[in-house]
Amino acid sequence: MPLRNIILILALALFLGWYVSNWAYKSLYLEPRAKLTGEITMLSNQIAQGKSSRDAMRQFNLQYDWLYYRTMPQVPNEANSQYTFWLLELLQYCGFENYNVNPVGTVSVPRAGSAYQFTIRCNGSLSQLSYFLFEFYHAFFMHRITTMTLAPIDESNTERLSFYMTVSALALPMPRTNQLPVGHYSRLYFDDLAAYDVISNRNILQKTRGGIDRADYTVLRAIIRSGNEAEVWFFVRTDGTTIKAKLGDSIRSGSFSGKLVEILDQDVVLEYDGERWLLENGENLTEAFLLPPETAEM
Repeated sequence: MPLRNIILILALALFLGWYVSNWAYKSLYLEPRAKLTGEITMLSNQIAQGKSSRDAMRQFNLQYDWLYYRTMPQVPNEANSQYTFWLLELLQYCGFENYNVNPVGTVSVPRAGSAYQFTIRCNGSLSQLSYFLFEFYHAFFMHRITTMTLAPIDESNTERLSFYMTVSALALPMPRTNQLPVGHYSRLYFDDLAAYDVISNRNILQKTRGGIDRADYTVLRAIIRSGNEAEVWFFVRTDGTTIKAKLGDSIRSGSFSGKLVEILDQDVVLEYDGERWLLENGENLTEAFLLPPETAEM
């Protein structure tokens, strides 16, 4: 074989050897190594994020561990049955009549877990309602009354009312137990039930007399002072007239017939049917607030 052909064959073999070895080095070593390095970096970042999340969760658990002891059970059947029974006991304890509680479903709460929904129907009085609200918000559950409607059962007796309420109770992830929380956690400003007895004395419903009651549209508009004397102005929206009264004067408007017995900075005290009622500036006569006996004696 000629020497030239031998040299060409050797050169071609060397070139093919270099090409194959270079390809093998890149595809079988460099690329897998780069891919492995990328995967190691990604896993390292995920591990670091996991550790950070774990530390943050531990810190949250240490700071808000008490929340988990107030959560509703995660199992819907357990939560619905146990909380429904608790509501029925509370309604009975407060003296309501014809009470009924129904679970209506579960709603997802972003970043919090889920909320169980309930409806309550019952008949009772405002004093029973104030007692119910007091006990409801002293319970250890994370729950709240989202809506409430009330209406007189009989138009001749506005003290007996029918109530319809919707209640929402929160269930956090990973509860400590599948039982209802136990204890008290008051959200009320006062821990004494007597402080809320005035709710039942609020004149929120008045007896229907038919037609328009002028007292509903007679509003305390202004308290005018001149020296040591003060004059109170009531604006009647139905006819645009103004009733002016001084201390001790009688006030008559629609179903209201009383006397002005005290003038304060922005409020007045009216005497009606042997009781004293506080009326704030901007309110109409039927929105007056019944003063407790001890306040009236002061």
